[in-house]
Amino acid sequence: MPEDDSTPEQLRARLRMAEESLRKSERLAIAGRFAGAIVHEVNNPLEALANLVYLTKQEANHPDDVRKNMQVAETQLNRLAEITRKTLSFYREQSEAKEFDLVEIAESALRIHSHRFAAGAIELRKELPEQLMVKAMGGELLQVFSNFILNALDALPEKEAVLCLRMRADKERAYITISDNGHGIHPSIRKRLFEPYVSNKSSGTGIGLWLSKRILEKHKGSVRFRSSHEPGKSGTTFRVWLPIGIESKTRG
Repeated sequence: MPEDDSTPEQLRARLRMAEESLRKSERLAIAGRFAGAIVHEVNNPLEALANLVYLTKQEANHPDDVRKNMQVAETQLNRLAEITRKTLSFYREQSEAKEFDLVEIAESALRIHSHRFAAGAIELRKELPEQLMVKAMGGELLQVFSNFILNALDALPEKEAVLCLRMRADKERAYITISDNGHGIHPSIRKRLFEPYVSNKSSGTGIGLWLSKRILEKHKGSVRFRSSHEPGKSGTTFRVWLPIGIESKTRG
């Protein structure tokens, strides 16, 4: 096998390129799942608009009914515009961090995996503020939330499954907790969990958590976890800290 005469700087450059490729491929995978969820969400207002158009044609000689139909149609169009705005805000290429609502990002991450919640008997417990603004790369944080939620879903038991998503903030930091009552992380890999290619799943790539930690560090944040593998007491909790610039608004 030929020797590699690359300098340390060249090797570091290759490593950065490889890491960026992994980040992009993971982001594309998340984008694909997000697109599927968005298509499902867009379909409902489109069906409503199609029905309204049909009704309006039938009621063309009744101005009051037409006016009511147009008011409902306007509502549905505004809903479509909002879905589009949120989607584009996450996936436009960003050269610098912008203000995003962390609650909106978390809800979008849950939406990506909505089919899993619908298909299984999973209890979702949420404790979220009304709004929590952070300066961030929105698409990257969506990737982080999606990874943690996916890992929790994959670990859940078939019966009495519970996933908890909580969020709070003080004047400096946002605190996000994602918990599950799944099978837990095996003790043999806990110390290496955020290393590349280390996975708690037989079919896992070991890339998701590693990238998530790197993204959080890029945002001046951090992540810790605790996990139990004992039968009857198993489960995992990830705690994420992120700096914020604007105080959150609590739900009334």
